[in-house]
Amino acid sequence: DTIKKAALQRRHVLLIGDPGTGKSMLGFALAELLPKSELKDILSYFNPNDENTPLIKELPAGQGRDEVKKYQLSGSQGMKNNNFLLFIVAIVTLIAPWWVRYHYQSDIMFAAFFIGGMMFLAAVSLIMGMGQRMFRFSQEIAPKLIVDNFGKKQAPFYDVTGSHAGALLGDVLHDPFQSGGLGTPANLRVIAGMIHKAHMGVIFIDEIATLDPRTQQELLSALQEKKFPITGQSERSAGAMVRTDPVPCDFIMIAAGNVETVKDMHPALRSRIRGYGYEIYMNETMLDTPENRIKIARFIAQEVK
Repeated sequence: DTIKKAALQRRHVLLIGDPGTGKSMLGFALAELLPKSELKDILSYFNPNDENTPLIKELPAGQGRDEVKKYQLSGSQGMKNNNFLLFIVAIVTLIAPWWVRYHYQSDIMFAAFFIGGMMFLAAVSLIMGMGQRMFRFSQEIAPKLIVDNFGKKQAPFYDVTGSHAGALLGDVLHDPFQSGGLGTPANLRVIAGMIHKAHMGVIFIDEIATLDPRTQQELLSALQEKKFPITGQSERSAGAMVRTDPVPCDFIMIAAGNVETVKDMHPALRSRIRGYGYEIYMNETMLDTPENRIKIARFIAQEVK
């Protein structure tokens, strides 16, 4: 009954009990009980004013892929135009030495024009190939779909037990070519965390007290603000310079642990769950009664089916 209330009211739950008492099963059940809500796709866009602060945009589920395709089609058309221009340059470069030889009757001039033409053709090919990176503009850089809910009808559920900070809170990939115009734009290196993928859904964390205290503090911030920016988790990585706009992460958290370990939880995080949710102590045993035997038999039958 408490889990049903938590699903209806969208409240967080802390389950306290020994392993095997059905904590993860209750977490998954809560995700199925959540009222249907409109899921969202989340995209990361290039910021022309500050490339280290990618812009974040929400779209209805399923529209994110269409948005990325628009940019891909535009890029494909530009590539076709470049290929046609390169073809014309190649033809002119190959014909010019023979015209010079015929007109001036000079093998030396033919060799000079041929070698120079090959070098010019190679330079043009290199510029066209690297041009999109060397001379990029915001409208040429496609957004990245970091949360894709295409075709999903049920609220997402993620078991994040044992996940490191990057997987849980999001990360920005390191870019070894961050200078010289050859690097990958910051918005294309953004990786959404499970708290962002669980937007409008549920995350389940077993043995929550084993999480690093700093990660617990950041998780508390995400719970309070219902949005959390993504930054590089490695301090020596190029991704550490990147920090996105706040990314939506309105999720329900089901945390679990035994009586001893829960005492080591971040006090503010536990207080938040206790004040705005439910703290449930799981029973370790059940009475041996005919009614409970029937419930066990029914549960086994459902699992077999």
